[in-house]
Amino acid sequence: MSSYVQEAIFNSGINRTDLVAACAYMIRTKQARNQHDAIKQLASGKVDSAALTEQMIRSFQVELEEEEEIVEEIVEEMSPEDELRTLMRNSTES
Repeated sequence: MSSYVQEAIFNSGINRTDLVAACAYMIRTKQARNQHDAIKQLASGKVDSAALTEQMIRSFQVELEEEEEIVEEIVEEMSPEDELRTLMRNSTES
């Protein structure tokens, strides 16, 4: 392992597994030009690893409100008879 990678792990506090994701995220968001630049920035301590991790988490989050609305619409479209048939079918498919 190169000394930059070891320094990046030590200085940033990002573990070895997450280092790849952090570098990819930095490149994708134009915070770094390439892998070498991302690792160099992490090794130098210029990047706040807690803030970077938080940015990465937020980039993968989706709003659940939209999904809940879709589920509510589907439930409203089902009649009580349809619900009963679904329940009966699911209970006999064991």
